[in-house]
Amino acid sequence: MIAGKGSGAMGPLEATNVRLPPATAAARALTRDLERLLGPGTASCEPADRWAASHDGSPRSLLWAKAGLAPHPPDAVAWPATAEQVQAVVRYAVAERVPLTPVGGGSAGTGAAIPLRGGIALDLKRLVGAPRIDLDARVVEVEAGVNARRLEDVLAAAGASLGHFPWGMESATVGGMLATRSGGVRAGRSGKIEDLVLGLEAVDGTGAYLRTEEGPSFGPDLSQLLLGSEGTLAVITRARLRCWPAPTASFSRALRFSSLAAGARVLRELLRSGLRPAVLRLYGPLDALLAGRAPAWRGLPAPLRLLLGAGQKEALQLALRAPALLNALADALPAHSLLLFVFEGDGARGEADAAEEGGEALRLCAAMGGEDLGPGPAERWLARRDQGVFPREGLFAAGGFAEVLDVAVTWERLPALVASVRRALGSRALVVQRISHAYPDGCAVEIELAAFAGLSARAAKSPSQDEAEEHLAEAEGRYDRCVRSALVAAADAGATLSHHRGIGLTRQLLLSREHGEGLRGLRALKAAFDPHGILNPGKLLL
Repeated sequence: MIAGKGSGAMGPLEATNVRLPPATAAARALTRDLERLLGPGTASCEPADRWAASHDGSPRSLLWAKAGLAPHPPDAVAWPATAEQVQAVVRYAVAERVPLTPVGGGSAGTGAAIPLRGGIALDLKRLVGAPRIDLDARVVEVEAGVNARRLEDVLAAAGASLGHFPWGMESATVGGMLATRSGGVRAGRSGKIEDLVLGLEAVDGTGAYLRTEEGPSFGPDLSQLLLGSEGTLAVITRARLRCWPAPTASFSRALRFSSLAAGARVLRELLRSGLRPAVLRLYGPLDALLAGRAPAWRGLPAPLRLLLGAGQKEALQLALRAPALLNALADALPAHSLLLFVFEGDGARGEADAAEEGGEALRLCAAMGGEDLGPGPAERWLARRDQGVFPREGLFAAGGFAEVLDVAVTWERLPALVASVRRALGSRALVVQRISHAYPDGCAVEIELAAFAGLSARAAKSPSQDEAEEHLAEAEGRYDRCVRSALVAAADAGATLSHHRGIGLTRQLLLSREHGEGLRGLRALKAAFDPHGILNPGKLLL
């Protein structure tokens, strides 16, 4: 198995027998130059390290791994340990006109950090100085390579919390969360990552060091320009973030409603009443059945049981080839929705505050027809919050794929969004939709889908590179058509392209539709921050 010292998050599959072109003479020379800048052992063009920096946790990367291919490896990987070393590498890349792609923990599911044009993969996981915590000021200063889980553990030891728990936080880095504007499962209490930022330090595409204001400032907010730019404008090296006293108590509940629409009405009223639960999620019928009772799949129709993990590979392949039937079976389930909420409190009044707010939410839900199911389903969900409905490992092994798209929409457009996505994907994929984040004026909807990609095990065993690439191209084509159909349907209903998972490869194809003439402004920013176009070229249409 290929595994490098900078390996990212591969997810359920690891690559074996990956076909990777050998390093060229130019790549070896590039590596030597980088080691002269940074020191021995700080750069590599070895196959394992180049492969590790050429993928993330996206379905596309998993298809590549299954086919035994690495379509976009960097020429070399560099591991700077300080901001000054980052600056040195950027200046070298400018002088030599070498593409440079900042790399974090590899947990992203969009391909945002895949080096499309070779060059240098700038792996930032050695920027891991000890976080500096000022609990009185509720501030933590942290370097970009620090792991999200480690940061939360360090804060917890000091009686604090960032309150930010993104998908894949076991491998996510602070810099990656900032570069993609990530959201977390407890965002209702603390906000998304952009709500936590007080100031950033970064190196732009000229090698200049930037430090944004650490508090209220006049005019445009430079931090907000860099957030979500996915390494195309600057390389984030350090951040000052808000932190909070660690919660000391929580109040969890699950309630059943007659439909997804009924649950959504309750969500809107709950938030407009001024309540702010840390966790607030709403599931449709299939999700609700699985979240409500752990062994619920035993009562499902056989094709759905197969897809949810109870079948062999051959049976899964048959199920994946009949998405219209699977959707019809899911639609035939009782049209219940499941609302989960968690209120948290801290300090001496933590338990009383959580119980008081939770009780008020419970009374509002009951008045609007909610059936109280107790805390059990919410607690089970928290224990497995990073798991989707569909078993990714089984699906990819059977030649399929699972994907989760996140979009945002206003409350009045929510019904049109749900219907539009179902119409677009009804014959292409089994579709599950849920509300993952909610606000007084709208919500974020996660669209989880499972479909057949057609990439069999023979692709990795193909005798020739050309044959393997042909199998992969067919599978990627099916994946692209499915995801694009979902995104176009969401945009047609008035939704955004992303809420908390970033843009990456596939979504950027619709950026011009969402931003319109605003893309000219983004390209002007690119020219100002990165005049030579070396930073993560090919992303965000820049």
